[in-house]
Amino acid sequence: MAEAVKTSEERKAKSGRMTGPERKVQIVDVVLRLVHEHGVEGTTTARIARAAGVTEPTLYQYFDSRRDMLLAALDLVFARATEAVQCSQESNAVECLRKVGEYHTRETKAKALRFVDPMFEFVVAPAEEGLRERVRAGNLEIHALLAGIVEVGIVQGCIRAEVDPQRIAWRIMGFYWFEDVSMLMDLGEVVSGGVSQDTFNAIMADISASVSES
Repeated sequence: MAEAVKTSEERKAKSGRMTGPERKVQIVDVVLRLVHEHGVEGTTTARIARAAGVTEPTLYQYFDSRRDMLLAALDLVFARATEAVQCSQESNAVECLRKVGEYHTRETKAKALRFVDPMFEFVVAPAEEGLRERVRAGNLEIHALLAGIVEVGIVQGCIRAEVDPQRIAWRIMGFYWFEDVSMLMDLGEVVSGGVSQDTFNAIMADISASVSES
């Protein structure tokens, strides 16, 4: 999306009708979009202010620094990724994991702004941006959620009792990264052609109890 194209939030900002909390949310949304378009290094305060329809000094009424703006956008990315892991309404843990995997594949194919593309822009950001610890913490939180689903499946009996929830959660995280990096490298055929889904299906086959496969 070109910078000249204004969202409804940006038009509202131009009119001066935003409250303080609304403005802060708008700035975070703008930062996330700019990270998606230009990467972390290219998301300058000048670009943020221009896209948000405010002056650069106005940005600092809501955030102490550019890094704080980036961290707020990164937190939004992880909130959306966490929501994706929690989105399935399936009571069966194996089916829940399948839905989560399908959701990630759909988002990856769409090169989604919600969390897939921006996530890796943050991952590859230079160390001096000061984002790596937050990236690590966010990934550990998603890993813990996935491990929790596996633990529920063991209790339910649909996942084999000898399965290690921590290792399986990392394997699923590896599937996520496989899809994400494939898209970043313009190897979309890995995802659209079903190769990544084969990887995920192999994980599910490895952990499913025989009663769930019958």
